[in-house]
Amino acid sequence: MILIFLKNFIELNRSKRLNEKILLSWVRQTTRPYSQVNVLNFTTSWTDGLAFNAVLHQHKPDLFSWDKVIKMSPIERLEHAFSKAQTYLGIEKLLDPEDVAVQFPDKKSIIMYLTSLFEVLPQQVTIDAIREVETLPRKYKKECEEEAINIQSTAPEEEHEIPRAETPSTVTEVDVDLDSYQIALEEVLTWLLSAEDTFQEQDDISDDVEEVKDQFATHEAFMMELTAHQSSVGSVLQAGNQLITQGTLSDEEEFEIQEQMTLLNARWEALRVESMDRQSRLHDVLMELQKKQLQQLSTWLTLTEERIQKMETCPLDDDVKSLQKLLEEHKSLQSDLEAEQVKVNSLTHMVVIVDENSGESATAILEDQLQKLGERWTAVCRWTEERWNRLQEINILWQELLEEQV
Repeated sequence: MILIFLKNFIELNRSKRLNEKILLSWVRQTTRPYSQVNVLNFTTSWTDGLAFNAVLHQHKPDLFSWDKVIKMSPIERLEHAFSKAQTYLGIEKLLDPEDVAVQFPDKKSIIMYLTSLFEVLPQQVTIDAIREVETLPRKYKKECEEEAINIQSTAPEEEHEIPRAETPSTVTEVDVDLDSYQIALEEVLTWLLSAEDTFQEQDDISDDVEEVKDQFATHEAFMMELTAHQSSVGSVLQAGNQLITQGTLSDEEEFEIQEQMTLLNARWEALRVESMDRQSRLHDVLMELQKKQLQQLSTWLTLTEERIQKMETCPLDDDVKSLQKLLEEHKSLQSDLEAEQVKVNSLTHMVVIVDENSGESATAILEDQLQKLGERWTAVCRWTEERWNRLQEINILWQELLEEQV
């Protein structure tokens, strides 16, 4: 993982926009482990106080309990975070909780306070975190708080509710507007980031055949989800291209959309390729383990069949001890059969995968091999049961004979 030290960026003659981008990247990366926190800007994302506490808790987890913070009110959380930062980090209370817990807090004040936190806490962020911020919908970067306030102050109360986002599949039906594109982009990115996390959380491929079967089934479901969302990704890319073609964007907006589409396409393609690669490796490992199972069963059957032949040729002497010896040998065979039954049960649930390389012929060969092994297994089980019944009958006759002699 390539790490970039933020302090070095700030010391360089970078633009204000770049500094804010890196600061937002640092905050998002820091608060990622906290499911209740999703920082998208330097205003509304901070009003409930959770983000400030998450930044502190991630770097100083011993200072307080996160569970307690969740139960606090927004004002209490803000006061809690500012007090902890002052006591343990030496950061002055540059903000008042009452000024932050509003609909649109002052952006510059929050950036100034976060910069103070940034200067005393670990200052590193990944390239991926920065790229993620670059692909955030434009409405979160632009920070048009004053415009939003004006709109809300003039709209009737029943119209205050935010319009429902169009789905990515509908944003390109007629003319595309920037807001529809940004909403669709946000939806796709939210899903894509979640899918990337899900993929990364998958365990390494096991060497146990039953575990690999489960892994294969899990990943197959994941691949189906990717296929289901492919059209949504394509719709967003199509909408972006249509926006650019319409010629209604400024140069900055056009460049930003081009950048978003490039990164979205790259991340989608990377996830798709990595997922297909894992599916291929799971397939190879699973087929190899199952073939090994078949070979092991074939070897076991061969040895058992030879064992049965010897047992059949073993004479039964006219005494109880000879019969008891045969019974003990047969019990041993039955015990071995029961142990092997577990492996046979596994083979009855084989995962047979037909791909372009193997084709139907490979499947037919595998099925034929399974059928022959099944027939051999059935023959061994039948012989074992029939012989046990005969030995039991002989044993009963012996017991009756001994009782008559007494």
